[in-house]
Amino acid sequence: MRPLKRPAGTDPAPSKWQYRMQRLWLTPLFRALVRTGIPSFGFVFLFTWYINDPVRVTAIVDGYESIIRSFQDRPEFMVGLLRIEGASDQLQSDIQEALPIDLPLSQFQLDIDALHAALVSLDPVLDAEVRVKSGGVLLLKITERQPAVAWIQDGKVEVLDATGHRVATLDDIASAGALPLIAGEGAETRVPEALTLIGAATPITDRLIGLTRVGNRRWDVVLTRGQRIALPEDGPAAALDRALAMHAVKDVLSRDVTVVDLRLPGRPVLRLSPAARAELKDLQELERLSLSLSEADIESIE
Repeated sequence: MRPLKRPAGTDPAPSKWQYRMQRLWLTPLFRALVRTGIPSFGFVFLFTWYINDPVRVTAIVDGYESIIRSFQDRPEFMVGLLRIEGASDQLQSDIQEALPIDLPLSQFQLDIDALHAALVSLDPVLDAEVRVKSGGVLLLKITERQPAVAWIQDGKVEVLDATGHRVATLDDIASAGALPLIAGEGAETRVPEALTLIGAATPITDRLIGLTRVGNRRWDVVLTRGQRIALPEDGPAAALDRALAMHAVKDVLSRDVTVVDLRLPGRPVLRLSPAARAELKDLQELERLSLSLSEADIESIE
């Protein structure tokens, strides 16, 4: 193959401008500017110009939200039923009133953490599990607090669990049923100790009314017939055991005694009723009179 012949008078060397452009193109910074910088600047300029119109921005946002809603509102993602397990009828009614949900609702719009927080904020709820089951069912699995005592304070009756947490408020003391009664300021903070004392008082359960917190320092055991057992601040359970031992041996609580005072270690004090004190006073007076007569007889004999 024969080489091409150049036209006569043609210079094979590039022109000055061609040479300069070729040398410029060999510069990395220039190539980067042409390939990346200018297109990027143009894109940013056009995009800024386009979104500078509020109408266009609103249309873009609405379109995006429409796409998201169309995906989230698909039937397989919808929650249409509410199921509550482990709660009483009254608590179920309270839960339905307290939960800020309106079914049917997409599970993407359910705030599981907020629902859990709303449930455990209810006084009767100890713990809760919130999850979405297949079939579009929102399951609330509730663990209720168990009532342990009824606390009487300032004319109100509060039901507390074994930790002292409030469970419910009662209209009157009759609604407490067979729950043990506690009263006094600070009694709600010492519920575990109160339950220990109530358990220790099993031998006299038939006569036990409840416990009263005195000065937020110690307990009094309140019994029928207006009797009390005054317990010390330290070791109240052991002191109650001593009182029950005294009753078992001497039948103390069956006598005309109003208070068995055990606040002084090793020195129990019994307080008699007014009638018993009057009778005791009469007996002491009779004994003194008898003693005086005996002494007079002795002197007359002499």
